[in-house]
Amino acid sequence: MFKPVTKCIEELGGVTTAAQLKDAGFSPGVIDYALVSGKIDRLTRGVYCTPDIIDDDFAAVTYRWSKCILSHDTALYLLGLSDRVPRNLSVSVPRGYNPHELRHAYPDMRIYREDGRLYGLGKTKIKDPMGVYVPIYDVERSIADIIKLRKNSSVDSQLVRSAIVGYFKKDDRDLLKLSKMCEALGVREELQTYLEVLG
Repeated sequence: MFKPVTKCIEELGGVTTAAQLKDAGFSPGVIDYALVSGKIDRLTRGVYCTPDIIDDDFAAVTYRWSKCILSHDTALYLLGLSDRVPRNLSVSVPRGYNPHELRHAYPDMRIYREDGRLYGLGKTKIKDPMGVYVPIYDVERSIADIIKLRKNSSVDSQLVRSAIVGYFKKDDRDLLKLSKMCEALGVREELQTYLEVLG
């Protein structure tokens, strides 16, 4: 009875929502049985996972609050451009979105509200340390975001420098895309300054 639920979650990457399981044809009773039998675990309310997924806040947040996109220092860490494990996650959400429950569950989370033009710009997916695909901003967007934070003096300059240096070591860097992303966020001149300093 519970094997199909486990298999379904595995096929969905190890983490799924109650809504997805319902759409797949599983009743709440079948899901509860798999849960109490230890065949699946609850990552957070309305989000289920295979038992090998442990304390995955990246997945818990983005699956429970689907508007959240991992961003800024959290994205840089997951993209391999920062060795600082984020103590508090950073996420981007659309302006006007009121994540009251998110604030209650993660009071120290940094939430960046973005207008419609910027929200979702550069969104992609990546495997987190638990092997779960999570929504995240790509490398170029994350560099532009962190430069913008630095412009407002709200982030350590060393983090920005390390991220940019790491970016230039990447074989798949796309300078034209980075330039366009910085222009969209209003920090193209700041990028140029970093390029001149690092050059």
